[in-house]
Parts: sequence; C-alpha cells; structure tokens
Amino acid sequence: MIEIRELSVDLGEFKLRDIDLSIGDGEYLVVMGPSGAGKTVLLQTILGIVRPIRGRIMVDNVDVTDLPPERRGLSYVPQNYALFPHMTVLENIAFGLRLRGYNEGEIIKKVKTFAEILGIENLLHRNPTTLSGGEQQRVALARALVVDPRAILLDEPLSALDKSKRIELQSFLRRLHSELGFTAIHVTHDYLEASLLADRIAVMFDGRIFRVASFQELIEDPGDEKIVEFMGMDNVLRGRAEKMKEGLSKVRVSDLELVTAYEAEGDIVLVIRPEDIYIHPLGQLTPMSARNVFRGVVESVEFRSPVHVVTFRVGEVRLRSVITRQALEELGIGPKKEFLLSVKATAVKVISQ
Repeated sequence: MIEIRELSVDLGEFKLRDIDLSIGDGEYLVVMGPSGAGKTVLLQTILGIVRPIRGRIMVDNVDVTDLPPERRGLSYVPQNYALFPHMTVLENIAFGLRLRGYNEGEIIKKVKTFAEILGIENLLHRNPTTLSGGEQQRVALARALVVDPRAILLDEPLSALDKSKRIELQSFLRRLHSELGFTAIHVTHDYLEASLLADRIAVMFDGRIFRVASFQELIEDPGDEKIVEFMGMDNVLRGRAEKMKEGLSKVRVSDLELVTAYEAEGDIVLVIRPEDIYIHPLGQLTPMSARNVFRGVVESVEFRSPVHVVTFRVGEVRLRSVITRQALEELGIGPKKEFLLSVKATAVKVISQ
C-alpha cells in the first residue's frame, strides 16, 4: 500500500498542493488530468526524483520520503520507455536484477518467465531500436515488473502509440494486471484509457487532486464543473435554482424548467447524462416517477458506435440522448420530428452552486 499525506512540492513556476492519496495493494489507480495538471510531478515525487517541501510518502508502512529512488522498491515506466539502445532486449530486462545481485541462472530464468508472460520471448536477442512502439512498451513493462516491485508507476506509457496500437495495449495492460495483480499508478490525460484500466481515478487540476472515484462514479456524479468540462460530458446546463418541499429544487434553464432531487438555490451548474433522458412518442403515457416531462424537436441524429446520439431542441435549450439503432427505427426518430422527453429528478445532478 502507498499512502501520501499532505504532500506539497514547490518548483517555482509550478506547485503541488496538499496531496492526500491512498493506493491499495493490487489496485490500478489512474491519475488523470489535462497537460500541466501536475501528474508527472506527482509521479516523480513518489519515485524520489523530486523532493517535497512538506508531507510524507509511505510504502508498505515504511516512510520513504527521504530515501533515494533505488531504495523505495518502486519501478518506473517513463513515456519514452528509456530502453538502453546499446543492450539487447534480454539485457534491458535483466538490468535491474543485475543491480540487485541476482546470479546469472536466476536472471535468465526470471527474464524468460516475464518475456513469455508479455509475449516477447522471441525478441530477447533483438536491439530495442529495431522494435515497434508496442514491442518497446512490453519490454519496458517486463523490465519494470521482473524485479517484483512494491508498485509500478507508468507515465503516459501509451501516448506515443497510434490509436489502434493504443487500444490493443490498453486491453493487454488490463489482462496483465488481472493475471499478475501488481499495484500500479498510471498517469494519462485520456479519460477513455482511464475507464478501461482504472479501479479508481484520481482527477488532477492545477497541482491539486479534485476527486478520487471509480469511472462509473465520475460519470454518474462528476461533482465538479472542471471534471465535466475535461471529460467532455453532454448536457451541462447553467440555471437558477429555487428550493421546493421534500428536498427538491426547481431549476430554470432559459425557458426550460426542471426539478432536481438536490437542494440548491441561486445560480447553479447541472448535468444530465444522455442515458437518463428517455424518449417517448407524443401521446404516450410517461413513467409516473419522472418529475420532468417536456417536448423536444429532433435537431440531429449522429452514430457513435455502438449507439446513436439524438440532439433535441427544447425551446432555447439543446439536450442529447442516446438510443440503440433498434429503438431509433421503432420510434421513427428523424430530423424535425417531435417527441416527449422524460428525466427523473434524481438524474438532474447539481455539480456547482
């Protein structure tokens, strides 16, 4: 387990401020945020490359804050993999084992075991400069894992790959973690990558961690406008709220009135997931549990595999819903057609007030 408490770093032009974070044994934690958020600085501070001005770093109940990198028991996969060009793949993977004093028989056995696990046993004689980006990434992972680290830290390890290779290696990393159960801290700015890999996600902005949650929790209740903007969520609306009875609030967004299960008052920002907007033919009875029912005119229909995104105009407000191809055809959805839309009060989530 890694425990980070009240960690602060001052690099002059950039600061990390009051970072509190726990990573459990075998957990795959993704640190996500835009460029310049401080993700790499955080990773380098955990590794011991950057010294904090305040706070503590504990690894398996040992305070490593003042220890050099080589005594922290952590492995690092940098963005460019940092493979030694004058060594073979075998020598690259074996490098850490040799530093730790393993005998040659043990080294060869462990290298071959991890090369087989990562599917690179046929590359051991090759020079890293002759490998593809995906192959280099697997060599870097083997080198990091072969020394049995307390945790492996990965700094945007897939960012240099093309899209198809990136998707392939995301799936590979997920399978590898499932098989080996190593502890990982993985830095990325790609929230789709985070959704595939993470047990939990720590979202960073401006040197601070804003939230730690599962991807599903972030989607269902992002909790902060910055997170909504970064993840490119649909149906982010600004309005004015007024408290009602029974813990509900009424929100006016332009000429649209919504009821939310949040208690709010004054100027607010709210979000409605496209999956929570239900489409009904005109005249159909809508669910009694839906507090919000209104008419919408179809503005556009866009296919985003595996669903269709339907954009509705509701007065001056645009709302997007998602629907399967079968439902799209059954409802006869097309431009300029009018439908009833329903949204439960619990699905109108207030994220800022």
